[in-house]
Amino acid sequence: MHVSGDLIGKVEKAERWPSTRFIEACESALQAGGELLRLRSDLESERRLSAVGYRVAEGAEGRLRDSLDHPGKPDLLHSWPEQLAYLAGAGNRTGYAGMASTAHAQISVAAAICRRSRSADRRELLIAQALWAEFLSWIDEQRDAADSDAWLRRAQRHAVEADAPALTSYVLMRQSQRAIERFDPRNAIALAKRALNEARLPGRIRALLLVRQAQAYAMGGDQNACAASLEEARRVVGSADGDSELPIDVSAHCDPVYVAAHEAQCRLLLGQPAAAADLYEQLLRHWPAHQRIDEALWRSALSTAYINSGEMERAATEAAKALDLATGTSSARALRWLNPTAVALRQQVAVPEAAAFVLAYRQATLETCNH
Repeated sequence: MHVSGDLIGKVEKAERWPSTRFIEACESALQAGGELLRLRSDLESERRLSAVGYRVAEGAEGRLRDSLDHPGKPDLLHSWPEQLAYLAGAGNRTGYAGMASTAHAQISVAAAICRRSRSADRRELLIAQALWAEFLSWIDEQRDAADSDAWLRRAQRHAVEADAPALTSYVLMRQSQRAIERFDPRNAIALAKRALNEARLPGRIRALLLVRQAQAYAMGGDQNACAASLEEARRVVGSADGDSELPIDVSAHCDPVYVAAHEAQCRLLLGQPAAAADLYEQLLRHWPAHQRIDEALWRSALSTAYINSGEMERAATEAAKALDLATGTSSARALRWLNPTAVALRQQVAVPEAAAFVLAYRQATLETCNH
């Protein structure tokens, strides 16, 4: 390879990042059949995460060593579905700070075992990696990191390799959601329709896809297509069919209230702020206390609806509530949703509530940038 043994040892012990030339030389010397080259994208993603302060969760190194020494022991991952379900629920309540290291440790263990597994457990390990990657994309989205789309692509790759159609469609739904937040309705519709072509979808995953489709249609101003998608989503969301291919119910959050909240968002996108505000008010009156990030998002949307209706004091009041929730959960996503309200209320210097919110929002965003 024309490198020193000391360098090889440091790469082997994860003390140095291997260069592309180093990887290619290893690939050639070991005749690895392309496997090392295929791992370059994962390595680059890990390198970026390390640069922003990622650290492996406590005890993860030991689990990784155990997985390498005993590649036939899939029971090392036996508790991961419970961990993932717990973290996802806790994140909506308290925020996702500190969860990335645990998710990384889990996905690393699953990948280490999967690379050495030739058994039926391989499919389960691929599904585990896909679900943890999707969760990491959600964490990155909440903290305004740059790797969210990369994690979704990885989740999609693992889901396809595992031949898990419902999971593949769920990841496509998340990619459609990302397209909507980038104001790209055409791509969002294409992704949702591609997933809806799968005939074996559980009702709630189908409802999620229809909601994404409705949002995209509303963003494009197509009121009839939006209404049709929402009507179909309401029809299928009550379906109680299970998803036997997955160890956790990824679509459990999709219920009639979820669909109604997105109907309100669609009304706002279609230029119907009064109707949107009425629906948001009804939903938030009895909103679950454990869904704090979601509440922050919908209160910020309600503040936008009030602004578009000319009710600046009410807009500032709801925005302040949303800001408290956003800062309390460290959700950069919720702060982004509040930005249009902050821009609009800067012009309302005669409204004390507006001035107070703008000052608090500026302070919150500065603290986020400094952090």
